[in-house]
Amino acid sequence: MTPLRFLTFLFVAVIIGRVGAAEQPATADEKLRVTAEVYRIFEAKCADCHGSHLPKPKGKFGYVLDLLRVGKNPKFIEPGNPKDSELFQMVKSNEMPGEDADVPPLTPEEKKTVERWVLIGAPGDLPPQFAAGHTPVATTKPTMAVAPFFTRLLNWLGKFHPVTTHFPVALLLVAVLAEFFAWCLRRSEWTLFVRFLVVLGALSSIPTATLGWLANYPVVSGSQLALVYRIHQWMGTATALWAIVCAVLICSAECEEGSIERKRFRGALLLGAALVTIVGFLGGALAAGGLDHYKF
Repeated sequence: MTPLRFLTFLFVAVIIGRVGAAEQPATADEKLRVTAEVYRIFEAKCADCHGSHLPKPKGKFGYVLDLLRVGKNPKFIEPGNPKDSELFQMVKSNEMPGEDADVPPLTPEEKKTVERWVLIGAPGDLPPQFAAGHTPVATTKPTMAVAPFFTRLLNWLGKFHPVTTHFPVALLLVAVLAEFFAWCLRRSEWTLFVRFLVVLGALSSIPTATLGWLANYPVVSGSQLALVYRIHQWMGTATALWAIVCAVLICSAECEEGSIERKRFRGALLLGAALVTIVGFLGGALAAGGLDHYKF
């Protein structure tokens, strides 16, 4: 055998050996062992924010210890493919646990264990001795510190934010329609009606924006909804301030039809209506759990 043939034969043998080794499925014992290790990791690092014992788990994800359910959820796990598994990628990049968690990120060894769990198909069955000798966090009664009365009162008031948004939103959007009729009909009655709507909408937007900052909406730090939540808060506040600007513009002058003051007010009102629409869209995304809530 020539040296070239020998090297070719050796190269092919190594490739076949690697492929054969990669195609070997995980044994039943390995699946049980890895699943038990992942359960312990999630219990120690994730259950404080995503356990089923929580009344309001972060991100509406409260079943992190139900590995069978987690592994079958394509939103979190794609069995056999860690690169396309969002849950593993968040763990790998230290997005979970979040910065506000009381536990440190996963160690490199723990990340390898979670990655191996995904590679072998994300099984959910635990060893019998593990299940018998271990009390899951989900069955234990949480010992939660009671927040001060004033803090609980503010959080309770924040729950009324979604209800109060309908009033200023409706008034400001109807004001745009009334302004259109005022422009078409050139009647003072419609001009006065527009001023009434804008002033009342601006005044009602103040408590609405304030309650928005008191609302305690649970989101995962670093997730898409966390960014949507912050944008919604700041844009909602900016919209309330802009409504006040519109009210000042229409009250500070007569704003007769055709005047420069009326044109300024009309431009400000149209911009305010656009802001109201965007903020409403973001609020709907928070309520529905994603930006695709209008998907047909």
